[in-house]
Amino acid sequence: MAFISENNLAALIGTSNHTVQTWADKGLYPIREKNGKKGFDMKDLDAIPEIHAMLESKWEEELSVTPLRQYNSIELFAGGGGLALGMSLAGFHHVLLNEFDAAACKTLKTNKPEWNVIEGDVRHIDFTPLKGKVDFLSGGFPCQAFSYAGKGAGFDDTRGTLFFELARAVKEIQPKVFLGENVKGLVSHENGRTFETIRNAIAELGYQLVEPRVLRAMMYQVPQKRERLILIAVRKDIADRVCFRWPSPYHEVLTMQDALFKSVIFDCDVPASDGAVYPDKKRKVLALVPQGGDWRNLPESVAKEYMGGSWHLGGGKTGMARRLSLDEPSLTLTCSPCQKQTERCHPLETRPLNVREYARVQTFPDYWQFQGSMNEKYKQIGNAVPVNLAWAVGRSLIRLFNDIQTIMPEETQDCAKAVKEIIWEQSQLVQIKDAKTQTSMAKRQVYKQLDFFDLFEKYALDSIADNSMAHESVCAEYGNLELADCPIDLNKKVLVSLVKKDNEQMFVDGSATVYYTGKRFPTTVALNQLYYFVPYIKGKGVRDLFFIKAVRLGYRKEGTEEEDKRDLRLVFEIKRTRRLFEEYKPVELKIWRTFTDTTIGELLKE
Repeated sequence: MAFISENNLAALIGTSNHTVQTWADKGLYPIREKNGKKGFDMKDLDAIPEIHAMLESKWEEELSVTPLRQYNSIELFAGGGGLALGMSLAGFHHVLLNEFDAAACKTLKTNKPEWNVIEGDVRHIDFTPLKGKVDFLSGGFPCQAFSYAGKGAGFDDTRGTLFFELARAVKEIQPKVFLGENVKGLVSHENGRTFETIRNAIAELGYQLVEPRVLRAMMYQVPQKRERLILIAVRKDIADRVCFRWPSPYHEVLTMQDALFKSVIFDCDVPASDGAVYPDKKRKVLALVPQGGDWRNLPESVAKEYMGGSWHLGGGKTGMARRLSLDEPSLTLTCSPCQKQTERCHPLETRPLNVREYARVQTFPDYWQFQGSMNEKYKQIGNAVPVNLAWAVGRSLIRLFNDIQTIMPEETQDCAKAVKEIIWEQSQLVQIKDAKTQTSMAKRQVYKQLDFFDLFEKYALDSIADNSMAHESVCAEYGNLELADCPIDLNKKVLVSLVKKDNEQMFVDGSATVYYTGKRFPTTVALNQLYYFVPYIKGKGVRDLFFIKAVRLGYRKEGTEEEDKRDLRLVFEIKRTRRLFEEYKPVELKIWRTFTDTTIGELLKE
């Protein structure tokens, strides 16, 4: 008999334990008992879609899916490797991975030395050398706040978020298929506006989004009640010719018993490892909680003292003083095993789950060794996609690629040269950023002001410095690209300028198309050598990078009713391209505390 307990059925279908118990009490389904636990024979629950899918599962059949050829893949935001490992087990060949966190990168490199792992900010990676060479791209992008200032609510409206960087990589590489992974709440975030923006951005990129699903990890051989939103998009020239089929679920629910001891997913009991410990006071409280219990099982006086102000709050607060049960999957793991609001106490011992136990709940194999401090290890595991869930989705993607290969056969592209080029470019950037700051004092320069009226007589308001040809020459080798798609040239000149308070917002949201100088401008700045512009926001610093399209003479507030043709200014025609820094970075404005004339390389080094 395939048995499922009341609690596990409730978790599987996303309803409350009370609802399932009511079904049993009313005789809606015949109640059974196994090892003292009430539950059901799964065959009696065939009318429930999730149970029907498990009863009709083709899990074993799908395990045999193998790639018809080598499918090249890239992963962004790789973290400790849950998604990357699952996709690799399915058959994808990772040619490049990117991750910002140093400890996570060390984990990836330790376990898979053959993987090309780039440590650093994805915003600084130019993916264009890999255009047309990569089959698949994936990434669990962090969900930051989106701006809805734009009218299109598409690609440009994701600018400034890490989804934009995933989308930019797709735009530059043009893979056949890409996958995005996130929390299930992304669908309802900001009343659905965030997800609509993402959906529109995917369409603008030329991809058709498969109807997204929130997958429950416990349905895919993962002993954890974790839910993840999976976005899969197929390039439009392919989408109408193939059909993606979601993976079959496993035919039973695995529990903490399967995670901690020899089971269908592990061939031995969990090995010993380091782990967090409880303070003595907290340990004494949790010792009173039975398996599967929480604060409600404590004496009222103990619970009140332990919970403090939370005692008076609404809601079930069932994560507090929570002890896991061997008979159920784990609650969703967080980045720490012993946060008061999301307690994850060991089922049998009064302590948090240790690192190896944490990893097993996420179905990492025991050979996968995490690097860094203990807290960094917990963070890498807690943030990961469960390996077996990724593996199941990966097998379905391999099946999709096999269908594509059958209909549109082609050979695997050689990515070695392109990857080497990208890694070399990153190494140069790292060298610049890590170079020691120059401490020698330069002689104080005397800056004179340009005479705008002399310039007016000489140039008659014509362009002073038109950099269009410079842009074209840089982009020529990369094909017909927009200016914002060109790689950053670290040796090009950049003008850093303070922007006025009443103009700040357009530079913050990236909508600015012109920059007007004040009445003064230093003679030492060679206008015809400027290539980039970086606005300085007072009290914050610098963050965003703009291309300078042209520099010309103009008037203060030209084109408006307040235009004053007696008040000449320099006008920089600009276009935003990307962020240089994730957060605003303070820099020194060296000329009149208003301007700095430098290079991108020097700016990054500061």
